[in-house]
Parts: sequence; structure tokens; C-alpha cells
Amino acid sequence: MEEGVVVLRVGYSVLREIHRRHFEPNANDYGLEEIEFEKFIILLERKGYIERVLWVNDMYSLKPARLTEKGIELLESNKHFEQTYREGIPYENGCK
Repeated sequence: MEEGVVVLRVGYSVLREIHRRHFEPNANDYGLEEIEFEKFIILLERKGYIERVLWVNDMYSLKPARLTEKGIELLESNKHFEQTYREGIPYENGCK
């Protein structure tokens, strides 16, 4: 699978879980190091897909986070990922 598609699938999964609030996604769910996942969350926030991430010093929480209109549009335009999405296993083989 191409790297860009993997990143999009992970982004889709993180946004989906934040939106549906089934569980709070974390680095281990995607086979990422904590710093990699944190940078990914920062990217999603800076690009305007999510808001209200709670930052305290160098720690964060996605519990209060929510999707922006742009984030919801990204989910809608990538619904085809839903066909291969398994509940509780956002990205079965990790990102690496």
C-alpha cells in the first residue's frame, strides 16, 4: 500500500474515532511511537480537521476533541475506507 494511502487511512480512522467517540485513539492503535502520533494530532489540528484537543504542557487528551466541518467533509469524502474498517482494530497491521 502506498505511503500516502496509509497516512490517509490512519487519518480517517483517527477522525472517525474522535467523531464517533467509541474509544480514544492512541499511538499503540496504529503501531506508532507516541511522539509520531502526537505530531500527527498536531498536524490534524493545524490543518483544521480537529479542534479542542486538550494540551497541558507536553501531554494531550483527545476526549474533548471534536471534528471541524473540514474534518467531517474528509470523513464523508473517504467513506470507501469504511468497507475495510474493522471495529476495535482501526489499522490492523500498524503504519510501519
